[in-house]
Amino acid sequence: MQAIPFTAWQQLKQQQISCDQALDLLVDVEGNVRLDLLDREVNSRFWRMLGDRHVLPPVMPLLLWQSCFYVGSPVVLPDAIVQQLSAQLRTDIRVITIVEKSYRQWVRLQSLDTKRLSSSVHVNPLTGELEQEDITEMAELYLSQVDNQTERIKALISSALRNRASDIHLAPAPDGLRVRFRIDGILRHVTTLPPEISRRVIVSLKVMCDMDIAESRRPQDGRISERYMTDQAEQGLDMRVSMIPCIAAHKGEAGEKAVLRLLRQQNTFSTVQDLGFSDRTREIYEGWLREPQGMIIFTGPTGSGKTSTLYTSLQTIATDAVNIVTVEDPVEYVLPGITQTQVHELAGMTFAAGLRAILRQDPDIIMVGEIRDNETAETAVRAALTGHLVLTTLHTNDAIGVIPRLKDIGPDPGLVSDALLGIVAQRLVRKVCTHCAEPYVPTAADLKLLGLKREDANLQGWRKGKGCPHCFKSGYSGREAVIELLNIDDRVREIIYEGTVTQLRRYLHEIQYDSFLVAAIAKITQGLTTVEEVRRVLPHSAFARQGAEIIPSHPHALRSAKLNQKSVFSSEAIGGSNTVS
Repeated sequence: MQAIPFTAWQQLKQQQISCDQALDLLVDVEGNVRLDLLDREVNSRFWRMLGDRHVLPPVMPLLLWQSCFYVGSPVVLPDAIVQQLSAQLRTDIRVITIVEKSYRQWVRLQSLDTKRLSSSVHVNPLTGELEQEDITEMAELYLSQVDNQTERIKALISSALRNRASDIHLAPAPDGLRVRFRIDGILRHVTTLPPEISRRVIVSLKVMCDMDIAESRRPQDGRISERYMTDQAEQGLDMRVSMIPCIAAHKGEAGEKAVLRLLRQQNTFSTVQDLGFSDRTREIYEGWLREPQGMIIFTGPTGSGKTSTLYTSLQTIATDAVNIVTVEDPVEYVLPGITQTQVHELAGMTFAAGLRAILRQDPDIIMVGEIRDNETAETAVRAALTGHLVLTTLHTNDAIGVIPRLKDIGPDPGLVSDALLGIVAQRLVRKVCTHCAEPYVPTAADLKLLGLKREDANLQGWRKGKGCPHCFKSGYSGREAVIELLNIDDRVREIIYEGTVTQLRRYLHEIQYDSFLVAAIAKITQGLTTVEEVRRVLPHSAFARQGAEIIPSHPHALRSAKLNQKSVFSSEAIGGSNTVS
């Protein structure tokens, strides 16, 4: 059976439709173009005769019929331009008015390479300005151009890279395979792949990361290493892939859900100043980094930016005069001038084994990806007491929670108190979008939650985003760390050795330490984030009543807000925003 020609030009050549019918198929009454019905041969002939398209007016070849090129354009072309095109092509020219959206989409498809990953941002071909894409619209447009499942997966990864996504979720649903991106910590629905290809996409993903495609009854983990193009150069990309069996929500059938964690191999921060510390906390933290020995612990949940803070700190202190060695699981960014090792438990390369081996490598500075057991904790503490600066992480709700957690793991409290320099706890809050930010007057409930009096709240600095295309209508764009810092002074050492957590909390509140709440107030009153975002991200303990009662008189947060408000908004407007990942 003969296949029906797909493009409008092919149908026209076989006299299945007339020229007017072909044009009606291609362009509707509103000027929207059916890009899937355009013919590549028509496009090739048009540009082969014209040469460099960048010096030509905005035109799109639609049809070639009876020595006449039918072209679409979103702007009115002067007669002189039309005559020039006609002379170069040696054909008649008929211009059809099309909408700008169709022209922009067509231009993007001309540079699409479905076999390569790309994070290059989109530029409006008519104005030359950067523009924020509609995620769903562009993802579905690119997906319509692929020929196989591998290219389909790469199209999704490219879309995620362009939109700053940290994770891609592929989950079975009654109507197909649901695709979601995690952007700035929030999952956003992108598209749903048809049911007939859903299983094939999952199988292709398994092949890409060397999983067992015949096994769908147990969880599997894999990795993919790729290169992707940015606007400046080619960069490395590692992807951790997790696959778990689940119910497909379609007649109770078995299915599998996949999550891809995107790990760009280039850290986006160059200095500690980029991380979100206040002037006061940064000065204390940089003092810790200059110490010849001791332990600095970073804490926070997965995705709170600990890795970015750790890596940026290591880059800050990495010189030819020091030997820095890390043991990580996994190595997320490759750092120049630093020896990085990776955990491989099947081969016996655990955190504890790696740390013991590192100590025989004459290190000055050691980074341990995570303290998970007594042996690793004991070795790390003793390393910090014997002339090494040790940086490591734990999973706790806040900085104070590190102390009982360490005691629970097992090291002697006396050794812990002597080894610790300080603790950094952090969370990532979304920043108010600078493109749609507008003044916001805090409510009584806002001030009560933060423990602020209205006269102390720097009301002129509060901002809230109303939502725009740049921020996906959310009012937020990018993220920044809210940092709690616990400096280990002599009194804290005494409490660690022979006191209780209650005594520690009471003492820290008496000295008005740099808590999550203090940091949050500074961010909010500078207009960087909002009360709703802080409440969503910070642990409940950050808003404890005993902490809130002393905040109105706390000098650090309010002074920081008054000093930094003007400079923060100036730099945001000029240079854009950094995203902690």
